[in-house]
Amino acid sequence: MTNWWDEWYTLRAKKEWYLARSAYKLEEIDKKYDLFKEAKVVLDIWCAPWSWLQYISKLGQKRGTDQLEQVIWFDIKPVSIMLPKVVTYAQDITDRPWVSKILEDHNIHTIDVIVSDMAPDTIGMSDIDGIRSIWLIEKTLRMYDTYLKDWGRFAIKVFMWPWFEELIRDLRWQYWHKNIVTFKPKSCRKKSKEIYIIKRY
Repeated sequence: MTNWWDEWYTLRAKKEWYLARSAYKLEEIDKKYDLFKEAKVVLDIWCAPWSWLQYISKLGQKRGTDQLEQVIWFDIKPVSIMLPKVVTYAQDITDRPWVSKILEDHNIHTIDVIVSDMAPDTIGMSDIDGIRSIWLIEKTLRMYDTYLKDWGRFAIKVFMWPWFEELIRDLRWQYWHKNIVTFKPKSCRKKSKEIYIIKRY
């Protein structure tokens, strides 16, 4: 049976011309933690179906053209939408040499905010799906270590499957305990095991 609250967000997304309801997850995170405050360069990892890009682009337009300078997007799927100040690449984020070259070509050496709504293709077996999810995150964390500014922030989607607590513990050790929090937006589906790890500042 469809939850009416879940359906409300889907209908709202269509009404407001978002490609997916997930835009409201990022909106909630941003409003609660001021995720994009003073952000000039933003990296969006694995952003299909691209509603996060839409939200970030709209936010940049609201705050003025002199703040948000560039949004870089990486996904294994090509994107078919054009948005102001958004540059998109159909590129595997785990291929570090190519990702580094692309960022260098754009003269990007540090990043203010990294967001990731990525998820593996699931098969319905929690252990295997959990391992795939954690593996993807660990592969991309090298990007955070290399490019994220000291005061930079991130929002990463994870699933509360096995090894979730270990990942939280490791991130809190790396980025100071008080800076790492978990948050489940109201716009997430009620039965979903997804949750977001936030690095605030």
